[in-house]
Amino acid sequence: MPWANNNLQLAIEKASRFDFDIIADKYDRWYESSKSRMYDRLEKKAIGRYLPSSAKGKKLLEVGCGTGHWSRFFSGYGFEVTGVDVSERMIDMAKSKNIPNTSFQVADSHSLPFADETFDVTAAITTLEFVNDAEAVLREMVRCTRQPGGQLLVGVLNAQARLNRNRKQRPESPYMKARLFSPSQLKQLLEPFGQLTMVPAGFVPNQKLFLPLAPLIDTVGRILHIPRGVFIAAEVRL
Repeated sequence: MPWANNNLQLAIEKASRFDFDIIADKYDRWYESSKSRMYDRLEKKAIGRYLPSSAKGKKLLEVGCGTGHWSRFFSGYGFEVTGVDVSERMIDMAKSKNIPNTSFQVADSHSLPFADETFDVTAAITTLEFVNDAEAVLREMVRCTRQPGGQLLVGVLNAQARLNRNRKQRPESPYMKARLFSPSQLKQLLEPFGQLTMVPAGFVPNQKLFLPLAPLIDTVGRILHIPRGVFIAAEVRL
């Protein structure tokens, strides 16, 4: 039914700055290089600081779950994970992974199909950069999260990092249309919703020879709060 496909495309364009359907099949290839895996390791370490050692019995909503890469991470902590994404192809890829205690569905993050205070934790990892209205998405995330005592987890690509600035210059890449956030911009965005904690991460050397030193460099960058890490991890306590 052509009209159905057209309606889906219009919904994607309204919700997202980039149509991730067109890269869904190759999205996970980004994690294949040693450098990408190091970025992933450090980003997960940063988000993991805000997670309990065991989250058994708790519900987590992941907004903009993509192919389920982070969903598997959250599932590993014991969360009952619900992942949503506006990209149907991304959701298909996520479902094919059969991640334990995890379900996926197509949904627009600007209008989440859940009752108020359904989840203990709501997360958006490299999602706010690609939605058309980050403030509206955050309001929906807050609405769906338990209050008081619930938790928002946000990870964004840092606008002050050279790597991310270079990414935005690549023709036809998703990053061209992304709205990147600096630490101060992210703080301004998140602070109205609750008690905010932020930490920079993703301090990875360019030279492959020094890649094993990345965890140490990342620790120094975090302790000194150097504002140019590739990734910013944030927690909002509601």
